[in-house]
Amino acid sequence: MKILITSLVCCLLSVACLGQTSEKLQWDEKYNSDGATLLLKEIGRNRTNGQTVITYNLHVAGLPKDVDYTLWTRLVGKNPQAIANAFLNKDGLVVSVLSDPAHNVAEDAINLKVVAGRGEPKLFAVIANDGRYRVFGQVVPFPIEETSGPCRISATMTGQNYLGVLVVVTGLQSKEEFQIDQRSGSEAGKTTATAAEDGTYRTLVLPFVKGQSSGQLKFGVNAKTCAVNVEVPWGQGSYAIQ
Repeated sequence: MKILITSLVCCLLSVACLGQTSEKLQWDEKYNSDGATLLLKEIGRNRTNGQTVITYNLHVAGLPKDVDYTLWTRLVGKNPQAIANAFLNKDGLVVSVLSDPAHNVAEDAINLKVVAGRGEPKLFAVIANDGRYRVFGQVVPFPIEETSGPCRISATMTGQNYLGVLVVVTGLQSKEEFQIDQRSGSEAGKTTATAAEDGTYRTLVLPFVKGQSSGQLKFGVNAKTCAVNVEVPWGQGSYAIQ
């Protein structure tokens, strides 16, 4: 089964309302059921009408197979929406129909087709219809990232038109202090931050500048072993499907 995910969600199957479901859930992998993981595996890219359409399969590990699930998606700045009834085959592949050789029913894998802008995450969840099990995952088809030495910096859109951006730095030394050089539009500043024990640093940046409809966010890190920076346009005209 093919499902196209764009700026609007097309619900191709009839799905039951889950009652509590995903609006009340935190959409983050740390809220997965114990031991559960959701992997989106890219299986193809094609140019159609000037846009790149990427196709993914979903693979779930750590959840029971004999349970009825629903596949959900959440676009940046939008409420979660159910898009398909879902089942897990013996290998954990997310399918819309399980095979039933005795009745000549073939398995039908769910193929997600998405288009995206730079740094735009595609968020998905597989949630049991009775709410007992859940797993979340995401993919960024066109990442905004740079590397320098052992360090890598990435910027992921969390608000429409990049009015919210999650910046993640990896490869820093454990608990080291480093300098951040940040500029957005006509505003700029320098601060000191500290890496986590695993050498990572995460921060949510709101680049909007009062009185300006658009601009460029420049976020740079100067650490002991590397200097790395990333640039992200924001505001009017900043978002474009690749």
